[in-house]
Amino acid sequence: MDRLQRIVPALIWTALYAGIALFALDDYMEWGSNGFILGAATVPVVLRADAGNKRNLRYFYAALACCLLAWMVPAKTLLFATLVLALCFLAESCFGKINALPVMALMLMAPIFQYVTNIFTFPIRLHLTRFAGAILRLAGREVTTEGNAMHLNGAEFSVDPACMGLSMMVTAILCGIAAVGIAQKKTGKTLPLWALLGWLGFILCLNTGSNLFRIVLLVQFHILPGDIMHDVVGLLCLGLYVLTPIFYLTPRLVNRFGKTPGVRAETAQHPRYIVLQAHLSLAACIFLLAYKVNLPKTVETATTPVVPGFTATAMKDGVLKLERDGALWYVKKIKDGYYTDHHPTICWQGSGFAFRKVKEEQIAGIPLFTGVLEKGKERLYTAWWYDCGSVQTVSQFEWRWNALAKRQRFSLVNVTASSREALIAEIRRARQNGAIRLAMGLE
Repeated sequence: MDRLQRIVPALIWTALYAGIALFALDDYMEWGSNGFILGAATVPVVLRADAGNKRNLRYFYAALACCLLAWMVPAKTLLFATLVLALCFLAESCFGKINALPVMALMLMAPIFQYVTNIFTFPIRLHLTRFAGAILRLAGREVTTEGNAMHLNGAEFSVDPACMGLSMMVTAILCGIAAVGIAQKKTGKTLPLWALLGWLGFILCLNTGSNLFRIVLLVQFHILPGDIMHDVVGLLCLGLYVLTPIFYLTPRLVNRFGKTPGVRAETAQHPRYIVLQAHLSLAACIFLLAYKVNLPKTVETATTPVVPGFTATAMKDGVLKLERDGALWYVKKIKDGYYTDHHPTICWQGSGFAFRKVKEEQIAGIPLFTGVLEKGKERLYTAWWYDCGSVQTVSQFEWRWNALAKRQRFSLVNVTASSREALIAEIRRARQNGAIRLAMGLE
């Protein structure tokens, strides 16, 4: 009877939070993605509850704080995090104090991690290309590298997010979390937080090394995208260089560094009516937050400065489009350091273009990324960087830190031309005559 009294309220509250998630996050969540499905499967595997320590309010306060932050910055990622913390509070209210692993698994289901792996790994891809080329040259292969591209016997191989196996990054971490959860249940020990975080960092290194070997094998055996062996090699590298070490080393890690919980002292339990009031107030706050996050956004258009020689068009979300013969500019203002940006690799790919030969270089004193856009027989040359007038950079960490710590207002500047020569000339001309500063509204 007591178990039924715990399960029925849990199902009701879970259905309520699930309804809020479907209402507010349906266009945000990737319900059928590998990360979401594997994360949902990992949670029950790693969940442990201390039935003698129920009605703990720690996740209530955490969810309330996250809800307040999301109210100030109405981002769907923060709403998702609030819902996750609310579900953790629900679990502790019904079944007892839970461990940290299911919380981590739930958080990894958010699409923000796909964005992070796609955008923040540009430097890693460039380094992997160079390392892979060096390994192949040591093996006697005549390989040349240019940015994220390698050339061998007339064929070109591009190290893009798919080739790097970034979609496997979250999969590898979730498998590591699941392995730790299984080992902890078998041994009765709990891994300290520092050891757990170090272990997850080690898994990231394993995944990066796995992708290096995968790139070498694909180039060595001339396996192009579209070939079934392209995916087979990726899965074999994941299994051999990531999953095998994970499931071999995890039990030993938990045995070596895990701590056996001591005798738990009796803790005072919050009265049931206090917990019920906390659930009601939290559910009301989350519902109001979900309503606010989904309110129709005011269409923000960029001001249209006069830039000599260009036809300027103000677009939504603060984007300014500048056109003239042979050149197309987009100046995209970024609200703050914690916002996502209008990254070219996302915007151009959404228009059907594929990126080739992405590399970091410097033109007219500006550090920037350059690349080739291809769609069918159409080929364009593009470059982009982050600019606040006084600082130009391609580093995600640098511009975000400056935006947060120094309150500098950055824009993403993206210029595209029909040839590389025209691209270089366009950047130099705009740098000299101040067109870039005019477009950003600095003059």
